[in-house]
Amino acid sequence: MLYDAVMVPFDGSDSACAALDEAVRFAKEDAGLALHVVQIVDLERTAVAKLEARGVDLTESVVPMGMQEAMEEATEEASERLHAQVDGVIRPLMNEKRVCLLPEVHPGDQIVKYAQENGCGLIIMGSRGLGALRGMLGSVSSYVLREAQVPVLVVKAPEGEEWASRSCMPGRLPG
Repeated sequence: MLYDAVMVPFDGSDSACAALDEAVRFAKEDAGLALHVVQIVDLERTAVAKLEARGVDLTESVVPMGMQEAMEEATEEASERLHAQVDGVIRPLMNEKRVCLLPEVHPGDQIVKYAQENGCGLIIMGSRGLGALRGMLGSVSSYVLREAQVPVLVVKAPEGEEWASRSCMPGRLPG
């Protein structure tokens, strides 16, 4: 057993799906490995947007009426979306699995802190940003590479039709 726990920061992108596929490969080879899939979500902004759509005057008070309910609704919807994307991929695993949301503050810091607090010996993440400027990582990937005290495996999504049919994206068949 090389790692007791592996973390996959998941944002739904093709490269995050490729990272999840890689983590699943690790998990299949080691039934004792715990798999942590974590998504960082701006729940507060989503809740505010819900309130605005309902016509709530956000200038009335410091904490608008219905904010708690809107936060709960935003959390539930984000959790359902995350599970819809990853459950089909990780369900067959016999490993311990943890799928959770973290409210957005500083994504890079949160990834590093989560890995440390949960004993994750490896972070497998997508290379989001790679491709727009060839060879340049996304800012979160770059930050985690610099700051994490554990190994970080950065995965780039393969291209082509074969990949599209394997991806964990909604509407596509999970691998």
